[in-house]
Amino acid sequence: MPPPVPVVLQLAPLPRTQVGPFLILGVDKDADRETIESAWAEKIKQARRGQIKTPLEDINWAREMLMGKEARIRCDAVALNIDTTGGTLKKFKERYQGKQQAEIRCKPIDTEKWLADYAPPTPVPLVEEIRLLVKLPDIPRDVPAVRVMLESFVKEAIDPWQVQLDA
Repeated sequence: MPPPVPVVLQLAPLPRTQVGPFLILGVDKDADRETIESAWAEKIKQARRGQIKTPLEDINWAREMLMGKEARIRCDAVALNIDTTGGTLKKFKERYQGKQQAEIRCKPIDTEKWLADYAPPTPVPLVEEIRLLVKLPDIPRDVPAVRVMLESFVKEAIDPWQVQLDA
């Protein structure tokens, strides 16, 4: 039996409106125009070099959203960035760690496992094995049309949305 093929999961990316322009550009919510422009330019460079997977249109969108006052407030309300416009979390960090860049003092307890090499502990049967296990029903001899109907039904492409089942 050949070794099982690893299952590689690809997560669907979140829409840019949900991620928010602050996280896309990597700026604080109280960032000024100069900070936003420099972060935007850096992200554009990284995207063109292939260092990040963020599309250029999302980076440009984030810049546009942060330049307008009303759009910035709307993005602040729906983005995943949990800090508020007042910078509550930032103020707590500065209060307890100071304003200088401090080393990260906490480490995550639970780390993510690399799943590219993961093989499930349950063996997955081959399609041929499953087909051998499926027993075909006996066709009654007193209804000869059933065989013809089944054969014609199986030959046609089945669209599950068009199949009508009796209630």
